Amino acid sequence: MSVKNTHRWRRAAAWTAGIIGAVAVGGTVWWQSQLNAIRHLSVSQGTVATVFIPGYNSNSWTFSPLIGRFARYGIGTDAMTINVSGNGRLTITQRAALDRRNPLINIIFADARHPEKQTAQLQTIMTTLYQQYHVRRINIVGHSMGGYLAFRYISQPPAATQPQVVRYVAIASGGARNNNDFGGFPQKLPVLAIAGDIWNTGSDWQVPLASVQHLVKEIPQAQLTVIHGSPLTAYHSALHENPQVDRRIAQFLFAAH
Repeated sequence: MSVKNTHRWRRAAAWTAGIIGAVAVGGTVWWQSQLNAIRHLSVSQGTVATVFIPGYNSNSWTFSPLIGRFARYGIGTDAMTINVSGNGRLTITQRAALDRRNPLINIIFADARHPEKQTAQLQTIMTTLYQQYHVRRINIVGHSMGGYLAFRYISQPPAATQPQVVRYVAIASGGARNNNDFGGFPQKLPVLAIAGDIWNTGSDWQVPLASVQHLVKEIPQAQLTVIHGSPLTAYHSALHENPQVDRRIAQFLFAAH
């Protein structure tokens, strides 16, 4: 390679490194500004556990970052992870008490593509929490299909050996599959529905805003929060990474007295 070409490559490499560095710095500054939404948020510290149910084809990263942010800023306690194998075997890791400081429980399905099977597995999880860990009251936060799984669980007649649901948050989810499903939903259960609307297109590019609005229409006590913006903040799977969504969930579940 000639000396001239060597200088060209060095200049190109320097420019590339500079651009990458600028993007990294800019991204860090932007993210830190987003975290201001929860950095100094004041909430009540209670005894009700919050169970997080992920959506279709989910993995451990669906709710783990959100739970980590809640723990980092004193909103809740990363108390338990429940890994569910493909055949329904539960591997439970408990890190903190489940009766203080807003305990958070993360469910991770090995096979997150079969809602009928997951519905049955969720029943087992709830019974286990009640019988083995003495969890009596829970909030449920579900994303996408996880919101549907949560809706189905809540709409069933309450079992004597499962926790009572106190509040329900549906992120990017219409909850029910059809209008008949709303008949069994508790009429007084507080509900928060969160939707994304990218650039006023009426969708988070996976779930239409109208689907979430329909959930709110059919449940009179439900509240609706719409996140308007770019795909960075309002895309379907970006919603559970958005600190503005974190803030709204925390305010709904753990409102300061």
